[in-house]
Amino acid sequence: MIQDLFVPSVTPFNDDGTIHVDALIAHCDWLLTSGASGLMLFGTTGEGSSLSVAEKVTTAKAVVAAFPDVPVIASVMENALPDILDAVRAFNELPLAATLVLPPSYLRETQTDGMRALFELIVSVCEHPLIAYHIPGLAPPVAPSIVVDLPLWGAKDSGGDITYTDQVLAGGKPVMVGAEPLLLASMQHGASGGICGVGNVAPSLIAEVCRAAREDRIDDAQRVLDVVVRLQRAIIEAAPDMEWIAAFKSIAGSLHGSDLGAVRLPLKSRRNYLTPAVQEALSEAANVGVHQES
Repeated sequence: MIQDLFVPSVTPFNDDGTIHVDALIAHCDWLLTSGASGLMLFGTTGEGSSLSVAEKVTTAKAVVAAFPDVPVIASVMENALPDILDAVRAFNELPLAATLVLPPSYLRETQTDGMRALFELIVSVCEHPLIAYHIPGLAPPVAPSIVVDLPLWGAKDSGGDITYTDQVLAGGKPVMVGAEPLLLASMQHGASGGICGVGNVAPSLIAEVCRAAREDRIDDAQRVLDVVVRLQRAIIEAAPDMEWIAAFKSIAGSLHGSDLGAVRLPLKSRRNYLTPAVQEALSEAANVGVHQES
């Protein structure tokens, strides 16, 4: 079931640039032990646009084998149409909960008929539930009508505008939210949960936000979400541009003791991300009370 917290995991690398699968599995184990309901591989946080289809398939096989009872989403972030379809077909062979597809990030046009035709073609090939990745800051937007009209599972909404979530929900399709500050409000509107990058460093807190939202403990959910957002802001301030991906690896590694490596070029790890502000936010996160299930 795709709901509550799915963490879009970082992708650890060895010193030679290959994927450190053992480190990834150790990180995912920590995420799941800390409360994540599922995993998403090769998304924005996982540097999916920098990975080959072959690397993704090999790595996804290892992850689903390590966690056979955990729902796993694999992401398609290729730009060339043949590569998109090759990735979708390769993922069909794996026991995934869903396949998520990002529209080609370079080619943009204001008309939606081309995007609709693209998703119609992907739907005809994909054998898993298909999730559209709406992140207009990095790729062309996916119109709500495409998600609603075509036989997609729903959308991951990382647009930062709850209106999009509302439009998809009004059309009867589920939404997983990618913008952490909107997680609670979106779940109150009917979203299924979140695919939240900050879950790499605060999985127990975001899992609690989802749990509290479902139990209608709105004040508890907002209190914990405020802590998550303060941590997110501290990390972004310490890691400009998309360097927050490197920061997540560094910070997560400091929390659970597994070296998650650097990032793949053109991204770079340039500094120590455990700034005083980040350490203060991590301390607050470690000390916030969460509801314990009886």
